[in-house]
Amino acid sequence: MAQENAISERGKDWLAFSAKVLAHIEEYTVPQYGDKGEDLATTCNSEQFLHSIRRYAARHGSNARQEQDLLDLLKIAHYSQLAFDKESELKNV
Repeated sequence: MAQENAISERGKDWLAFSAKVLAHIEEYTVPQYGDKGEDLATTCNSEQFLHSIRRYAARHGSNARQEQDLLDLLKIAHYSQLAFDKESELKNV
C-alpha cells in the first residue's frame, strides 16, 4: 500500500514538466513580453487564450525545426494556466 504522502508516477511527471514550463516563463515569456500586470496577457480573456492553444496545437508537427514543437507544447501549457486563471476569476473560485 502506498504511503499517503507518496507522489504517483503521474504526479512526478507533472512536477518535472511544470519545472520546464516555469523555466520557459522565466527565461522566455517574461523577458520578451513582461510580467503579469505589465504584459498583453493581462488584458486577454480566456477565449483568447483558448484560441492561442488551438493555434499552437494545430501547427504541431508542421514546424521546420523540431525543437519548436516542444516550445509550442510549453506555450500551450502556459496558455492553459492563463485561461484557467481567467475562468477562476470569473467564477470566484
